Amino acid sequence: MQPVAQDPKPNPLQNANLLSRVFFWWLNPLFQIGHKRRLEEDDMYSVLPEDRSKMLGEELQGYWDKEVLRAEKEARRPSLTKAIIKCYWKSYLILGIFTLFEESTKVVQPIFLGEIIRYFECYDDPLNNVALSVAYAYAAALSFCTLVLAILHHLYFYHVQCTGMKLRVAMCHMIYRKMNYLHLCLSGSTSVNKYVTLWVFLVKEPRCCSCSRLSGLALRLSNAAMGKTTTGQIVNLLSNDVNKFDQVTIFLHFLWAGPIQAVAVTALLWLEIGVSCLAGMAVLLILLPLQSCFGKLFSSLRKQTAAFTDVRIRTMNEVIMGIRIIKMYAWEKPFAELITHLRRKEISKILKSSYLRGMNLASFFVASKIIVFVTFTTYALLGNTISASRVFVAVTLYGAVRLTVTLFFPAAIEKMSEARISIQRIKEFLILDEISQSSIQPQKDEKALVNVQDFTSYWDKTLEIPTLQNLSFTVRPRELLAVVGPVGSGKDLQLLEDGDLTVIGDRGATLSGGQKARINLARAVYQDADIYLLDDPLSAVDAEVGRHLFEYCICQTLHEKITILVTHQLQYLKAASQILILKDGQVMEKGTYTEFQKSGIDFGSLLKKENEEAEQSQVPEAPLLRDRSFSESSVWSQQSSKHSLKEGPTEHPGTEDKPVVLPEETRSEGTISVKSYRNYFAAGANCFIIVLLVLLNILAQVAYVLQDWWLSYWANEQGKLNVTVNGIKGNETKELDLNWYLGIYAGLTAATVVFGIGRSLLVFYVLVNASQTLHNKMFESILKAPILFFDRNPIGRILNRFSKDIGHLDDLLPLTFMDFIQTVLQVIGVVAVAIAVIPWIAIPLIPLAIIFIFLRRYFLETARDVKRLESTTRSPVFSHLSSSLQGLWTIRAYRAEQRFQELFDAHQDLHSEAWFLFLTTSRWFAVRLDAICAIFVVVTSFGSLVLAQTLNAGQVGLALSYAITLMGMFQWGVRQSAEVENMMISVERVIEYTDLEKEAPWESKKRPPPDWPHEGVIIFDNVNFTYSLDGPVILKHLTALIKSREKVGIVGRTGAGKSSLIAALFRLSEPEGKIWIDKILTTEIGLHDLRKKMSIIPQEPVLFTGTMRKNLDPFNEYTDEELWNALKEVQLKETIEDLPGKMDTELAEAGSNFSVGQRQLVCLARAILRKNRILIIDEATANVDPRTDELIQKTIREKFDQCTVLTIAHRLNTIIDSDKIMVLDAGRLKEYDEPYVLLQNKESLFYKMVQQTGKTEATILTETAKQVYFRKNYPEVTQNSSNEQTSGLIVFETAL
Repeated sequence: MQPVAQDPKPNPLQNANLLSRVFFWWLNPLFQIGHKRRLEEDDMYSVLPEDRSKMLGEELQGYWDKEVLRAEKEARRPSLTKAIIKCYWKSYLILGIFTLFEESTKVVQPIFLGEIIRYFECYDDPLNNVALSVAYAYAAALSFCTLVLAILHHLYFYHVQCTGMKLRVAMCHMIYRKMNYLHLCLSGSTSVNKYVTLWVFLVKEPRCCSCSRLSGLALRLSNAAMGKTTTGQIVNLLSNDVNKFDQVTIFLHFLWAGPIQAVAVTALLWLEIGVSCLAGMAVLLILLPLQSCFGKLFSSLRKQTAAFTDVRIRTMNEVIMGIRIIKMYAWEKPFAELITHLRRKEISKILKSSYLRGMNLASFFVASKIIVFVTFTTYALLGNTISASRVFVAVTLYGAVRLTVTLFFPAAIEKMSEARISIQRIKEFLILDEISQSSIQPQKDEKALVNVQDFTSYWDKTLEIPTLQNLSFTVRPRELLAVVGPVGSGKDLQLLEDGDLTVIGDRGATLSGGQKARINLARAVYQDADIYLLDDPLSAVDAEVGRHLFEYCICQTLHEKITILVTHQLQYLKAASQILILKDGQVMEKGTYTEFQKSGIDFGSLLKKENEEAEQSQVPEAPLLRDRSFSESSVWSQQSSKHSLKEGPTEHPGTEDKPVVLPEETRSEGTISVKSYRNYFAAGANCFIIVLLVLLNILAQVAYVLQDWWLSYWANEQGKLNVTVNGIKGNETKELDLNWYLGIYAGLTAATVVFGIGRSLLVFYVLVNASQTLHNKMFESILKAPILFFDRNPIGRILNRFSKDIGHLDDLLPLTFMDFIQTVLQVIGVVAVAIAVIPWIAIPLIPLAIIFIFLRRYFLETARDVKRLESTTRSPVFSHLSSSLQGLWTIRAYRAEQRFQELFDAHQDLHSEAWFLFLTTSRWFAVRLDAICAIFVVVTSFGSLVLAQTLNAGQVGLALSYAITLMGMFQWGVRQSAEVENMMISVERVIEYTDLEKEAPWESKKRPPPDWPHEGVIIFDNVNFTYSLDGPVILKHLTALIKSREKVGIVGRTGAGKSSLIAALFRLSEPEGKIWIDKILTTEIGLHDLRKKMSIIPQEPVLFTGTMRKNLDPFNEYTDEELWNALKEVQLKETIEDLPGKMDTELAEAGSNFSVGQRQLVCLARAILRKNRILIIDEATANVDPRTDELIQKTIREKFDQCTVLTIAHRLNTIIDSDKIMVLDAGRLKEYDEPYVLLQNKESLFYKMVQQTGKTEATILTETAKQVYFRKNYPEVTQNSSNEQTSGLIVFETAL
């Protein structure tokens, strides 16, 4: 949870005057800063009060809540569209007035142009000052229209884009808010009934449980909603779907403005060229349903693409979260194939969508040419003569309506189709069921009480068997209820360099498992709640720390509270006021510890037999410890800082899990390098295709200009022949060869269409292909990155590259690039035509070009930084989302939904600051570009009048009509060039991830023998281990020999280096020194050759979305019989057989429909299947109950008897029968010998650890170690002893 920058700069827009608002002068200071240095987050202006995430979200949420209630009354499904319209219709309707004025001005402008051209057609007397004055008046009117268009256009676009931003921000707020109540469906249907009990209290007895402290929000979702959404879908909703609102608001008004403008243009054309105009309008009318068809197709493809994107992002999320396991299992290749397969299906839809976009852009490019061609072909064939005024008035009118009808109107349909799909997807998410909250409020003087009577519940109502059945119990203040049962039964700070100011990495990357557990418990205690629900917080810490936490925290600090403790640590049950034993969702037994002992129940099968009374100082009775005041928490605070190994070395302990400071996201500076462009295009096509693409673009533009030039030439030739000559037979008019002129005209039109469509489709093909290639390279690079990369980079930061940045490469960048190429070539054509007609116009063009070059460079200095800030301020939004998704249960348990919502809003506001600058700086630039264009239009129009004697009507018409199109088009093309450069930042960011630091090769030339390792001998020779070159050394000079088939237990306090030893063995980072396995140096072989030959059962079991078969055997290496046998060995066969598709049943996200213990058993099944000679168990039983622990230990002893086994454990009973014990402290090997031998030395760390478990437990552990020692070293003594007294053996049985 990253802090958000406070006290941003005040927004100068709030106090800006009218002219400053119109011309965006208030941004000048920002551009001055951007010119001098790189912009930072502190330079951004604070978001406007009306644009804040909280205000916008709550406003739209209010309309949505009303719509939901109204829909319930009317027995229909609620409409999110209606809620959006009711929220924004007034402000958005006002913006329609801008559209009306702007489009009206575009229609009037050609009339003034026509009058200027007519002046040239009728030009016969240079001294006719009246006609010249009128012409100057029309030129002034034309120039005025140009200026009006510039102002109106940018004001309109600025405000509609702000509306889109507001809608997006509001929707993100609502999605995150809903997610707070929805994450249960992400967690899946767990079968751990013990843990269900924890959440039941929040809704079963609200009167008792809501006593001022507990939030009833924890289970607002009904269980029918479970499994209906995934992490990937939520990420996709917030990264891609909501972005459609930024785009749809821009074009929506053209749905009504387009038809109105088309009618007005038709009327003017009728007055100008008569019935022939209907032929051109008919083409327009044909294009409209074609565009609608494109829109529907695009909508369908968008829906399919979004579904594929959801799956890909969800899978990527799982891969990143489970990357440590994937690397240790050497599963990179099957996951690469999976992602590649998903991406291939996604890209096939994207490519089809892109071709539709290409056809849309091409239709805009060629539509006006086809329309004008059809119009004047009809006009000529009807016997009319062509004139320059009629031609260019018609061309300009068609140009005005073309922009609206063939670009904005289809874009409105396309964006509306996309938005409808997005709204539908968001709505489906928002309407997932929630459990209503109780209206019962606790009384102020009411004492907290948890009372559950005959309670039965289901995770899923469709299941026949309830998760909990007939549950009844009562817990009062000052009581501790312990809940125990098997898996599936329904259940500090001074080590940190900066203390409580230490930045915790994503998913607690900078903390060890024990540190996470202690911080979690501390967070609960600091809440000072009335009711505490503790979900096995002691399993991840060593024995002494666990005892310390239990005594001083749970029993002492929380003595006045109602405390319900789910635990697998059975040694603590004696301190409980009540004990609740669950099995198969039912209460097996309920009572006190003493009642259990007196009842005659086979208590020994539940708890280890206690042959001696409990030592009061070690495990005190509940009344003694729970009779202290809350103020004595200070005692706990002071004592919790003590060293776990009290009398051990005082050397500063190493932090095992890489205490690295999370670096800020990298942000490049300056222009986008040529290398980035080269890499981008090289990823899309070879040199031949690129050359072909360039040629097609040039040919398309040449054909485009030649078609207009030919029409102008035709009009001039016709004008010359329209002059009456005196002949013998009277007056006559010569006629042109119509077939010749029409034939050339048709050929040029056809060439324009063919080249225009061809180049458009080819550009999209190349750029989408580039996106595909770069995605694959980035994913391959991610898979080969060292594990430190994932610890230093939050999930949101990495997912941002695969969601938002790849989304840009898939969707926006090809469209923007094509638009940029098309527009810039047209601008070049306009300028070339103008210079060809009026050569001296090049003179004023030179200073204008210099101003433009300076202005663009000045703008981009700031714009690039703004865009990069927009990208980097977006990442925290996704990181916060990912962290929230992972910790939703915790967030709810601490009633922190509001705080996390506020933090999300703060992250959104920070991003809105950058986005707001992105919008406004673009408008600042566009206004100034249009000013340059306006000067060009003024110079051209007035210049043509000055040189009237040397010009003809056709030349003036061509130059002026082109100059008018330059208005808007020029600034759009330049802004698109800037936008391309901005979006190339996404390419830059993706390329950055294609070249990450890599691990060692997966395979090397030196390959070990196929049966390696045959013995399983491991030698550590002076091994030092660090996760990074600049990080602390975790393991220090470790030297040890592990013999073939030895079972070695690895113990030590939290952060001693236990897991780092495993990391060194798997080469998650390259160790210094030498590690040998069966005489082969591990650093000399490929990582996969090494990792595939070792099996691991991890501390945190990981399952992936997919079938159980794929989770067990991603390479399809084993037969069904082998898979079923492995499941049988771990007692999961029946569970899997009960699933609908058995092994081919799709698991919930992250396998969350299995309990932690069941997932751990799946990991054990994987190890059984691999049949490796080396097995590593990394605290695999820390989070499971003793029964599952015993099952795992028993299976390991039987199935891995001939293997070398390394076991990291906090529970000493799991490793006490090992051949040797390795004691680590602060990264050094302190002790390494047989357990019994170590226990003979009362000064040894291991002896002290055993004693800290309590007198009874220590006796059992010592006796077990003794028997193992004698059985191994003196088998004859053990045999004789067992013959004499079989009952003397203490059976180590902890199963229920």
